[in-house]
Amino acid sequence: MLRILTIGLILFSSLTFAKVEWQFKVQGRVTGQPVIYKNLVYVLAGQSLSVLNKSGALQWQYKLKAKTYSKVVIENDTIYLLADNGLHAISLNGDKKWFFASLDKPLSIEGETWGWGKGQFVDPWSWYRSSPVIVKDKVIFGNANGTYAISSKTGEKLWQVNTGVTQTKPAYSDGIVVIGSWDNHLYGINENDGSIAWKFTSRIPQGAMENWNGWEGFNLDPIIYNGMVYVGNRGSYFYAINAKTGIEQWSSQYAGTWVGSAAIESNGEIFFGTSDGYSLVGLNAKTGSQTLLHLNDFYNFAQPQANDTTVYFATVSGELFAVNKKTSQSKLIFSTPQSIKNSPNVVKETGGLKRQYGVEGNYTNATEFKDIEHMHKQLDSILSVTLDDQMIYLGSASGNVYAISL
Repeated sequence: MLRILTIGLILFSSLTFAKVEWQFKVQGRVTGQPVIYKNLVYVLAGQSLSVLNKSGALQWQYKLKAKTYSKVVIENDTIYLLADNGLHAISLNGDKKWFFASLDKPLSIEGETWGWGKGQFVDPWSWYRSSPVIVKDKVIFGNANGTYAISSKTGEKLWQVNTGVTQTKPAYSDGIVVIGSWDNHLYGINENDGSIAWKFTSRIPQGAMENWNGWEGFNLDPIIYNGMVYVGNRGSYFYAINAKTGIEQWSSQYAGTWVGSAAIESNGEIFFGTSDGYSLVGLNAKTGSQTLLHLNDFYNFAQPQANDTTVYFATVSGELFAVNKKTSQSKLIFSTPQSIKNSPNVVKETGGLKRQYGVEGNYTNATEFKDIEHMHKQLDSILSVTLDDQMIYLGSASGNVYAISL
């Protein structure tokens, strides 16, 4: 049964604001989800790792000397941090263990793209980068140079695969590492030696402009559930792919929008957000049939979170919603102070962004960056969400970390 709830223009959900327990300011966008480990909150943003206690007090910081856009991974009391200068391994008290140098850089699009004319442009909507995963004795991650496997003990490179500009967090199952690339491919890589087991190519949306680069790439973290890879991309498709063979089981298309967020699985349902579709989508994991469609009025890029009864998702407009999985009833449970103050000046009545610099139909790469910076500043956009029992931790574009009790 498809459950549909619309808000914003069509039908506004009930308002029940949750309690903000504390707020902490870091330097830089908090695109990586806050990580909870042994009653501490680890926040990677800007050029540093900030470690907070459950009351929001800073315990210590670690300086990376390079920008970071991912989340930490902690395994066997070692913290692994990925930044533009490489992979860092440190102890739980912030002492350096080892460092693997590998320079990363933002996605650059060459050619005629997005109506900006011809040239080479940096993608202004590419806010997230790969986070590392631990597979046995390896730390695996992607960056502008491909996909790496590094010894978790020594920091030595074990293998490297040319997967193009790779900004997604790998997923792992039964000997296969799955990672998506901006080259329009999803790769299945043998964990033991780095050989490619399979390569899946995304379809290009019908009606896409001939020179509209940026539609196709896999920019979202894949997840694996019951031997299936679930992943969406810029090409407006969401796929279910056999993790062992790379063969597509089913797909769904969302015309006129990107699949905006990485997916999560909860009780056999897959949930993810869209960009210009302004929606949270729920699909049956086995069949791909749509089970939930929740419409709002702005972009959805942060990976949703869920428990047995509720899906929590945030919008770039700075709002956090709770959707009941059975009834589809929705509550707006938090808005950033900037969102409450400035939304009418930034969010169009019909949904989406009110342009301050770009002119409709005549945008440039420079005005796109200015509009996004303005949007983030005015709304304090929520870019990451972590659910931990009865607490939700939010990371924002202005560097705020919000701890909210449910």
